[in-house]
Order: sequence, then C-alpha cells, then structure tokens
Amino acid sequence: MTPKQQEIVRTTFAQLEAHEDRVADLLYQELFRMEPKAREMFRGDMQEQQKKLMRMLRVAVENINDQGQLQPMLYNLGMIHQSYGIEPHHFVSFGSALLFAIHSVLKEHCTKEVEESWKAAYHYFVLTMKNFPHSEDPVQLPHH
Repeated sequence: MTPKQQEIVRTTFAQLEAHEDRVADLLYQELFRMEPKAREMFRGDMQEQQKKLMRMLRVAVENINDQGQLQPMLYNLGMIHQSYGIEPHHFVSFGSALLFAIHSVLKEHCTKEVEESWKAAYHYFVLTMKNFPHSEDPVQLPHH
C-alpha cells in the first residue's frame, strides 16, 4: 500500500465517519445477503457490533502507516476471529460488503482510485490478521 493510498483511505474514512451507522448497517446487510449463515456467528447486539466495527476501522485507519501500533491489534483481531470460526471466504465476503458500503455512502466520490486504495488497505489488514503468531495461549477477548 502506497503512502498516497494510505492518505486516500484516511481522507475518505473521515467522510464515512459522518455516516458511520449507515456504513455499518449497509456492510452487515450486504454481508448477510452474501453469507446468510454468517448471521449465526453474531449472537450479541448488532448495533453494538456495528459500533465495535467502526471503532476498529477508525483505529486501523488512524494507524495505517504505523505497523508497530497496527500489527498487534490486527494479530489480536485475527486470533479472536479464528476462535469464532471465521473462514477465508468470510474475509472475502466482508471485503466485498465493505466496498459495497463505501460505494453506497460515498457515491460519485468513490472513484477507482478510492476503491483501489481501500482494497489495498483491506488486503493489508486481513493479511496481517491471518498471519498472527500462533501459540498455545488462550485468546484474550476484549472487555466491553
């Protein structure tokens, strides 16, 4: 991911944050349309889940150019998602749902360059999550 792509993701995320409830709602609607069985993985309050998603995205975007800060968080997310039974195809569907939500909210401002920047960022996030260091230690789930 280039520095220019990082800046595009930061800038467009600022625009998305103004509509964060809609972004999260559209994302999960699209995810569940593509992966109906994925709905079963979400046992808690979906509004709270949507807020968690947007908080995590915010932290990831804010630290997009600081691997030292971002990598431990993404490793932890990877361990948590593995413990939930997330499979590789879920990451693909989630990425598609994220782009759908971004397109839906940004409309004409979601240029090819914006889309490619978000794809690069998401690819980095997921690759890091999937490559967390494996150990025998139990996964520490975050407290609410």
